[in-house]
Amino acid sequence: MTIEAQMVSDFGYFEVGFEPMDAIHREFHDLLAALHQAGDEGEKLLALHEHLLRHCSQEERWMRDTSFPARAAHEREHEMLLEVVAEVRRRFDAGDSEVVTRLAQELPHWFELHANSMDAALAVHLRNLDTASGSDATGAPREAATA
Repeated sequence: MTIEAQMVSDFGYFEVGFEPMDAIHREFHDLLAALHQAGDEGEKLLALHEHLLRHCSQEERWMRDTSFPARAAHEREHEMLLEVVAEVRRRFDAGDSEVVTRLAQELPHWFELHANSMDAALAVHLRNLDTASGSDATGAPREAATA
C-alpha cells in the first residue's frame, strides 16, 4: 500500500480535535478516497473542488470571526490550494487525465502538513475560545454542539 493510500484510508492523518472542522475534514477525506478509485474523474474532481471552496470558506469565516492571528498565512495556503485545483480542472477539461492522478497522489501529503500545522493551530484557537465563552465557534452553546 502506498503512503497516499494509507493516508486516504486512515482519517487520523487529518483530525485536529475540533469537531466542526473534523467533520469538514471527514468530507474531504471521503472525496479524496473517491478520487483514488477508478471511475468518473471529472465528476469526482468537480465534487472535490466544490468541497474545497466551501471548506476554505468556512475556515476563513472562523478565522475572521474570531480574529485568528495567523489568518493571512492560512488564507494564502487556501488560495494556493484552490489555484492548483482550478488549474487541474482546466487541464483535465483540456484532455490531460494524468493530472488528476498526480493531484490524488500529492494532495494527501499537502493536506496532512496543512491540517497538522495551520488547521491544528486554528483548532486550538477555536477550542480555547469555546472554553472561555462556553459556546462553540458557531456561537451555539457547547452542550448543543456536542449533542
